[in-house]
Amino acid sequence: MKQNTRVVVALFLVATVSATAVVGAVRPALPTDARQVESVPDIEVQPETLSFVDTTDRPTARTLTVRNVGNGPLTIRSVRIVGPDRAAFGVGAEAPSTLAPGEREAVTVTFDPADSRPRFATIHVLSDDPDEPQRNVWLTNTRTIADVSPSRVLETKTLVNATVTNVEANTTQSLNLSWPLTRDDGVAIDALSFTPERDGSVALSVATNASRFGDVPAFALADGTEPVGFVRVEHDLEDDHVRNVTLTFRVRKDLLTGTETGPEDVALYRFEEGVWAERPTRLVDEGDTHYFFEASAPGLSDFATGIKQAQFRITDALVTVTRLTTVEGTEVLVRVRNVGGADGTYTVRLLLADTVVDSRELSIAPNGTRQATFERSFDEPGTYQVSVNERFVGHVTVDPATTAAPTTATDRTVSRTRSEASRSTTDGALSGLGPWTAALALLAATFLFVVHRRRRR
Repeated sequence: MKQNTRVVVALFLVATVSATAVVGAVRPALPTDARQVESVPDIEVQPETLSFVDTTDRPTARTLTVRNVGNGPLTIRSVRIVGPDRAAFGVGAEAPSTLAPGEREAVTVTFDPADSRPRFATIHVLSDDPDEPQRNVWLTNTRTIADVSPSRVLETKTLVNATVTNVEANTTQSLNLSWPLTRDDGVAIDALSFTPERDGSVALSVATNASRFGDVPAFALADGTEPVGFVRVEHDLEDDHVRNVTLTFRVRKDLLTGTETGPEDVALYRFEEGVWAERPTRLVDEGDTHYFFEASAPGLSDFATGIKQAQFRITDALVTVTRLTTVEGTEVLVRVRNVGGADGTYTVRLLLADTVVDSRELSIAPNGTRQATFERSFDEPGTYQVSVNERFVGHVTVDPATTAAPTTATDRTVSRTRSEASRSTTDGALSGLGPWTAALALLAATFLFVVHRRRRR
């Protein structure tokens, strides 16, 4: 019986394993239509240029269409106009708004200029499209059309390409170069304006980088200005055919924190005639994370954004009295000059040997000089080494104070007698008694003094 039982158990195990293998082998695959498809929005904006070239003196309107061609809901976060001529245009759109797949929205854009001069601006349509979070629409009342590509982050730089067609000579062109990808950068170019001196088309390439481009000389200024970003503008215009260049750029605020520098210390520099030359720069706006600046230049080339620094130098330091006693004092005079390009505060420390015994804080403007004065006395005799910060000033020798002998009552009487005799002589001379009378009076006073001393003995 035991043998039969074992056989039955063995057969049962084999059957179980075989059945499992068969079930696993014939399991069918899931149908493709049962797989979940991700919902993704996809924005489409038409047209890419709104031209108001044939407008009259009355306000004119054009229509812009925003459409969701994806399979997920699209959120329009904002529709806004940027550029120097934005005040001449208006946009009628409510944002934020949501478009279902296949839904579209018509946006009215108006143009109402104060005069007939050329106008240029750009509409930014910002959405949650993962591939194109910003779409641009060019606005103008001329036949000039600008196409600005989205920024691309390459290995050593961030690049934006732009093409302007139907350019009119001596007409200032304004291009908005701001894209979401670069808006958190430490330094970024938001806009570029220039005046070409020929008709035709212009191609530009604007590259930014935190460090300088390899073939550009080092940015090393005598005033200690530190570079925080570099820009290179390549173009197909002859250098003498472009003028009135204006760059609008942003600098992240944290680049100025922890120091005494502020937005007034930010400047744009252009490499021209072999040197880095400072260009006129002004603060135009302030956001939560960035300061916004505008700078002008005579042409297009390599630029650098610099933050001016305070840089101090002790020009003179001396001890007014180098030998004294313990009851006397001396002064240490220190002159400090700010040779940097920014306001700053410098701490002057007075040291005896290696110990700081006093300090002064001096606020000094660029190219300014201020003096710190230390008054010092010494309780113990000896020789002291005097320094200010890391500069040796000199040695001070301190001697013990001398003690005067005590005076007696007789000394005070004699002193008073001498004083009275001197005063009598002076009064006699002044009253017209003559020199002989004055001599006799002095002789009498001397006789009285001798008699007085003999009596004391």
